Amino acid sequence: MLFTRLRQTVLVALAVSLFVALSVGEAQRKQRLDAAQKQQQKKKQPAGAKPIALLTGFPDWVTSVTFSPDGKMLAAGSYEVVKLFDAKTRKPITTFDVKGFARGLSFSPDGKLLAIGSYQSVDVWDVAENKQVLAPKAHRGYVTDVVFSPDGKTLATASEDETIRLWNIPGGKPGLVLKGFDMPVNGIAFTPDGKLLATAIGDETRVTKPGDVKIWNAASGELVHELVAHEKVANSVTFSPDGKLLISTSDDEKVNVYDVTSGKALGFFAGHGRATNNALFSPDASVVLSAAGGRAKGKNDVKLWTRIDGSELATLAGHKGAVNDISLSPDSKILASASKDKTVALWDVSKFTTTVEVAAVDEKAEPKQLRVGIIGLDTGHVIAFTKILNDPMAKDDVAGCRVVAAYPKGSPDIESSTSRVPKYTEQIKELGVEIVDSIPALIEKVDVVLLETNDGRPHLEQVLPVLKAGKRVFIDKPIAGTLADAVAIFEVGRKYKVPLFSSSSLRFGTASQEVRNGKIGKVKTCETTSPASRDKTHPDLFWYGIHGVESLFTVMGTGCVSVKRTDSTPGKDVVVGQWKGDRTGTFRAGSGYSGKATGEKGESVVGKYDGYRPLLVEVVKFFRNGKPPVSEAETLEIYAFMEAADESKRQDGAEVTLESVMKKARAAAKGQIAKFDK
Repeated sequence: MLFTRLRQTVLVALAVSLFVALSVGEAQRKQRLDAAQKQQQKKKQPAGAKPIALLTGFPDWVTSVTFSPDGKMLAAGSYEVVKLFDAKTRKPITTFDVKGFARGLSFSPDGKLLAIGSYQSVDVWDVAENKQVLAPKAHRGYVTDVVFSPDGKTLATASEDETIRLWNIPGGKPGLVLKGFDMPVNGIAFTPDGKLLATAIGDETRVTKPGDVKIWNAASGELVHELVAHEKVANSVTFSPDGKLLISTSDDEKVNVYDVTSGKALGFFAGHGRATNNALFSPDASVVLSAAGGRAKGKNDVKLWTRIDGSELATLAGHKGAVNDISLSPDSKILASASKDKTVALWDVSKFTTTVEVAAVDEKAEPKQLRVGIIGLDTGHVIAFTKILNDPMAKDDVAGCRVVAAYPKGSPDIESSTSRVPKYTEQIKELGVEIVDSIPALIEKVDVVLLETNDGRPHLEQVLPVLKAGKRVFIDKPIAGTLADAVAIFEVGRKYKVPLFSSSSLRFGTASQEVRNGKIGKVKTCETTSPASRDKTHPDLFWYGIHGVESLFTVMGTGCVSVKRTDSTPGKDVVVGQWKGDRTGTFRAGSGYSGKATGEKGESVVGKYDGYRPLLVEVVKFFRNGKPPVSEAETLEIYAFMEAADESKRQDGAEVTLESVMKKARAAAKGQIAKFDK
């Protein structure tokens, strides 16, 4: 929950004006891209996306909102009042008086009590009796968040006074006090078992100070994890329903995702363009809903996106002011959003939050033995992969996936490929793999597929029967021979509701992954090098330069806007990409695999090759859970980068936008789909 304190409004405005020229996360955009971005936002918002209801009549900003555990009531806090509504009829039930703004709201697990945090005050009301039962006064500033423990026996309160206090329920007897945060505590959350407590920390007026996110032992107050911090004030924290994941929001405009057990940062979402104020999980944690706004005009919205890859599903952009808080109904069908525009909007989000495309995995159950099939025996990858997967002493992270069948045919006309097929066919037969004479015959014998044909041109045609059969598939580099085919492959996968992904093994090198996960903070510049031999059948970098380009995107992430080919000499290619937020990434052809990234916290080597095994670990994980470790958006941006590099070459080194090549590719993809998917 984010709320700008009235007594600091002027100070905040001054701070923002002083730092408007600085890079804030990835929010600052180049002026020339504004129109294109607005158009893209319109495309992401579903047609006719409007609130199903709007609750009005609040005296000022609506700063907090929450559904009752049974979904029958909705509480919304504003200045000096909390209103309680019937969630079905949306009619007011009662009101509760508070001091200042109601910054935090929490129903007890049984729905009988409602805790309210406001100015120097914690009030607990008996909802049915409309009677205040507790009013402990122990904080010296605004109470920014309140939350009941899952068993209802403890109430945790966070405050601007840089403390967290735990209260025993019933009775309100003081319990554990966490102190010494040095900055306001803006958000708190219990794990579903009540054993851990997460905190979001930071001062919105100290715009250069990072926002800390920490996890504590709720019983002892001992620090369990100090997680990768936000670049600016952290505003909220939320655990996934199973307690395995944590998300946090911040003025740096990102939503960070963490693994609770290890404390490792798993990635972030940066699609808002304004401060992120609160975020929630869908019941299966596959979808995240995040609210943003404030500090400037526009982009006061809620976005729904997939947690695994950050793909945006929808944008809810009906508010005229910052969205301060959101709450999801217990049945996950209705989202309530509270805004500075003095309203609460209700949205039907059931399409995104109540449908689980990937079946849940029982991690305690004995893993099923997966039969793996290979298409294409014209690359040494097939031998290396099979030896690792079929090793009787394979470690658990790659065990249980055995290559059982292979279809040899690969490239029809690339000599370096066709000459290898007989040799690799004999070698893989010696590893106990059956050779079949067609892809349909292969599909009948396997559960999942490795598409290994070295030539990307036949990939669309080869993968189609696999997707129609509902088999999860990993497509080795290059994913296709053209950007249009790459787009078509993902479109077909979506049509048949089958997950897929593609990646170079360079992506999962240890050094590159460490930087991606925040080792040096936000990356400002990166340069990677890899061999870039060419084949006339593919765009220049598709054939082998993909390795270094994949390393570059592993570190930089999505957000590349334009590309310039500054050198097109074979073996000496140089391609410079401009990312949002004045960030620069460069690919340079050369010998070996290397690179260097510069971030806010220093420098690091990147781009090293750590073998095939790290990639196979991710492939096996994907085969089991159906969750691609690389998003469609990032994969297509990688290939758009390489396609734009060729277009820049054709234009004598002119700057080429990724949007321009993607527009052409999407149009061409329709024809390719019609050609093959009959």
